[in-house]
Amino acid sequence: MYIKDYFGGKRTWDLTRTQANQVYLGVKAESDQIWNAVNQTKSQVLVCKQTDGSERLFPAYYSSTCGGHTENSERVFGDSFQPLGGVPCPYCKDVAKPSFFFWPMAKFDKTNVATRLLQKYPKLKQLGEIINIVPAKQSNYGKFSRLTLVKLLGSAGKSDFLRAEDLRLTIDPTGRKLKSTICQIVNMGDKWAFLSGRGYGHGVGMCQCGAQAMARQGKTAGQILFYYYPGSKIVRVY
Repeated sequence: MYIKDYFGGKRTWDLTRTQANQVYLGVKAESDQIWNAVNQTKSQVLVCKQTDGSERLFPAYYSSTCGGHTENSERVFGDSFQPLGGVPCPYCKDVAKPSFFFWPMAKFDKTNVATRLLQKYPKLKQLGEIINIVPAKQSNYGKFSRLTLVKLLGSAGKSDFLRAEDLRLTIDPTGRKLKSTICQIVNMGDKWAFLSGRGYGHGVGMCQCGAQAMARQGKTAGQILFYYYPGSKIVRVY
């Protein structure tokens, strides 16, 4: 709803068949259970207070498996909304696939990484050869940390910064191998290695596996939404 409102009349469609919209497969993939949920929540949207005091839609981001704590949207996407500050999530570990909650080491050829980075961010050419990638900022959650900003060091003696999520999806656009930015970056000769991986996705907003676990405990849709989007409010638009 937020995306539809944001783009307005600039496009003639609302959903894509990608992970951006839960890989929507069209009418053929719909079921009675889905339609019951749609009908029970029709006209309802999530809103939050804006800086001017008004209540408006906000981007209700979600990801597969947060890994134990959702992330502040400002550190991932650059936007700031009260319900998107991040909350502890002790739930997803109970239902997530083992390979989603803890994922194995992912390695990428340095030449391919450099090519992808330069194609997407031509300004990085000033660095020369990228000789190191190190954490610049991270969110610490006790037993683990999520990288939010990385520093790229070049052979020309210069450096630059990228959001960690941008680095992740530039190196691995599918996001299926380098599953999150909860990891450690290691320089391994001709490859970059990402170790101690945890979680699947950007980690902002609702954790889908966490929501599933809460639902199994008997939590209502409203209780789940208000947990992952604290300070939000459900209103009817018609």
